[in-house]
Amino acid sequence: MKKPLPTVSAPTLVCTLPVSGVKLKYRPFVIREQKAMLLAQESKDADAIIETIKSVLSSCTHGELQFDKIPTADLGYFFLQLRIASAGPEVKFGIECEKCSTEIVASMSLSDVTVDKSKMITDVKITDTVGIRFRLPTIEDALENDVADAKSTKMLYSLIDIVYDEDSVYQKSDYTEEEFNDWIEGLNDQQLVEIKKFVDGIPELTHTLTFTCSSCSHTQSRTLEGLHNFFRFGPDA
Repeated sequence: MKKPLPTVSAPTLVCTLPVSGVKLKYRPFVIREQKAMLLAQESKDADAIIETIKSVLSSCTHGELQFDKIPTADLGYFFLQLRIASAGPEVKFGIECEKCSTEIVASMSLSDVTVDKSKMITDVKITDTVGIRFRLPTIEDALENDVADAKSTKMLYSLIDIVYDEDSVYQKSDYTEEEFNDWIEGLNDQQLVEIKKFVDGIPELTHTLTFTCSSCSHTQSRTLEGLHNFFRFGPDA
């Protein structure tokens, strides 16, 4: 009778998410998960890439990661920490020179990527007495709504937690989506400007990359922002 192959244990790591403050225990991804991410990236299918990454993140946290509660910036940050623990921080990728259009290979360290939460605001006063408390978008919201559109009533409805005034708190669950949309569409431009402060302040992964073109020697900077710019840095980047 064959002896079973020896068990290879994986280290248990801990990551504190910068926006929510949640602490996650995780292990580095394994070869089968690397292969799954590579196949998803090669397919160029955005939905397949996101679903594969969600599956890997869930496995690596033993199912503890709650995708409907973790803000998108936290999710992206954790993905990068997982990638660093599993394959190292250094990545290389193609980027076009802004001057001569030559595509060159740029390199960066994922350890330098930060989460910008300097403008984060979740409680917005739209009049002297009426306010809205929002929640930060999750990956599920990002898949369903355009979170960059401050005047999208669908987006605003999905992210509203409560509305309040001096006398009462109005729970979203007590109203239909149509009733809320009618209320939102009845706001004026100045009130939407106040709401846009929340939208503009949603925390994002960000990193400014400075590089010199190998063809024309032009030095330039590019700022990478948002989840989509960092999900591409899988195991082979």
